[in-house]
Amino acid sequence: MFDSSFKLLCRRLGLVLALYMLLRLLFYIFNYSIFSEAGFGQTILAFLHGLRFDIAAIIIINGLFILLSLFPVGNTFHPTFQKVLKWLFILTNAPFIALAVVDVEFFNFIGRRSTNELFNITNDIEAQIGQLASYYWYLVVGFIILLIALIKLYPAAPKHTPANPTPLWLRSLRLLLVIAFSILGIRGGAQLKPLRDSHAFVLQPPALGHLSLNSPFTFIKSIGKAKLEEKHYFATDEELLAALHFNPKQYTQPAQPPVKENVVIIILESFASEYVGALNNGEGYTPFLDSLASAGVLFQNNFANGRKSIEGLPSVLSGLPSLMLDPYIASPYQSNKLYSLGNILQEYGYRTAFFHGAVNGTMGFNNFSKVAGMQEYYGLDEYPSELRERNFDGQWGIFDEPYLQYVAKELNDFQQPFFTTLFTLSSHQPYTIPTKHKGRFPKGELEIHESIGYADHALREFFKTASQQPWYHNTLFILTADHTQKSIKPAYQNELGAYRVPLIIFHPAKQLEGVNPQQVTQQADIMPSLMDYLYIPTQHVLPFGHSVFDSSQPGGAIFFNGNSYFLVQQQGVTELTTDDQVKSYTFPEMAPAPVNEAQAYQLKAYVQYFRNKMRANDLYFFAEK
Repeated sequence: MFDSSFKLLCRRLGLVLALYMLLRLLFYIFNYSIFSEAGFGQTILAFLHGLRFDIAAIIIINGLFILLSLFPVGNTFHPTFQKVLKWLFILTNAPFIALAVVDVEFFNFIGRRSTNELFNITNDIEAQIGQLASYYWYLVVGFIILLIALIKLYPAAPKHTPANPTPLWLRSLRLLLVIAFSILGIRGGAQLKPLRDSHAFVLQPPALGHLSLNSPFTFIKSIGKAKLEEKHYFATDEELLAALHFNPKQYTQPAQPPVKENVVIIILESFASEYVGALNNGEGYTPFLDSLASAGVLFQNNFANGRKSIEGLPSVLSGLPSLMLDPYIASPYQSNKLYSLGNILQEYGYRTAFFHGAVNGTMGFNNFSKVAGMQEYYGLDEYPSELRERNFDGQWGIFDEPYLQYVAKELNDFQQPFFTTLFTLSSHQPYTIPTKHKGRFPKGELEIHESIGYADHALREFFKTASQQPWYHNTLFILTADHTQKSIKPAYQNELGAYRVPLIIFHPAKQLEGVNPQQVTQQADIMPSLMDYLYIPTQHVLPFGHSVFDSSQPGGAIFFNGNSYFLVQQQGVTELTTDDQVKSYTFPEMAPAPVNEAQAYQLKAYVQYFRNKMRANDLYFFAEK
């Protein structure tokens, strides 16, 4: 039974298994800061645990190759047949090896292994393929080396057919047994539930789960997952509403008539809290943002609701956190009924616009901004053509300083009140800054730090120009970031640190009284906070956020890391895994703690609300005015 063809198959699949383990080692080295808290023994266990996921992925990818290699009829050692097998082996495995190589760096951006969400950004990747290849040249070189190794080390078949071939009946039986064991390997063993991503997160610290996983497995497992699975922790909407601690009538009965003030939301590309001096005892790269924070309200415990730019917009503009694998903008639910700040403010006479100096269509921002009620979209195409070439960063779009100056002056033509969102871009990889500013800003310890300094400078110049405009003193400014980026400070290298972004509310003509800057806040709080501040009645506020101006609310943040949901509050942090396991931690240390039943109850309510209401396209409670 264990003849030459079987042994040869095992050697060939063993080669791929060895490459997967090598890729896991590279993943560990490149992302060491994520796993630095783990001891040596736990790290080794994570590597060994990863074999389950490697074997499952390899069998799925090489199913046809395995079948043909052990086909009981015919001469499988014929040179032509072996040549076909070799190219089948290379062509089926190469794309997944490439995916694993890409994830060595891409993990830094999204905080989880890649899934079929890569299909959602295909156009952006194609548009930037040249600069991505030049910037991440070492990944290209690494993939080429691994591909060459796969070709060169591919075990060759014997030149001569074995003299005593295995009988046909035995070869047939062997194939059936291999198929049976392959099914067992794909399932990850004989357990009741098939192997899934969440099975990787069994070690402490939980981040080791990302090390045990491999990108081909997470990608394959995500294919075809078009629908969210419903949850039924609560039997009725009334129970659910009570568990959420949400009163939809709060936003339908404001205490006074609406306030007609302009609103400008500035979303700063990749501005992690780690880079902001005002949040780190003065150690940072944002002197202007620090000064603005002292003039307004800087929330000390603010969190993003996702890890990507495409996830940030629905959170900021619609109060919808990213609680599923697919970003809402590219998900099967993207046509669901969604009420956003632009939709509501338009009803009250606001002119609405979205500014982003990148190529039109980047990340689908132009389409989503329309869904979010933005009457106008200003992208690279709308930027003055005579200035475009001079101020183009060579990669994404217009440098922040000239673009923000353009926005400040463009707003002069807007009838008041207006609502605009401005999304910066210079602190995006490859972190390009204008030649005239080279050497002006601290380089820091990470390559992003210099571009953070430049973006902060651009912000300073924006406010200097804006302060001279007629609309300035009647404007509320909200500044936050889309997501975090690379980290170097140990205090931020945990599950919470990966989502910490700044949030500043500033009004040049008002002191914002009665706001607690220590409360836990999130991107999804921006929409209900604005409705509260402007005294605008609406039936269309989602329950995930709360108004930062409402001192009766305890505050909190919710996010999904791809394998678990987290609810963050001052009294602690609760985790709910995708297979309904509950864990609790202290805040902000993230030390294990006894399960907080009240938090778990509320977190389950958030998860059920999001999943079931998203599936049913019924996201809103409509309260009577």
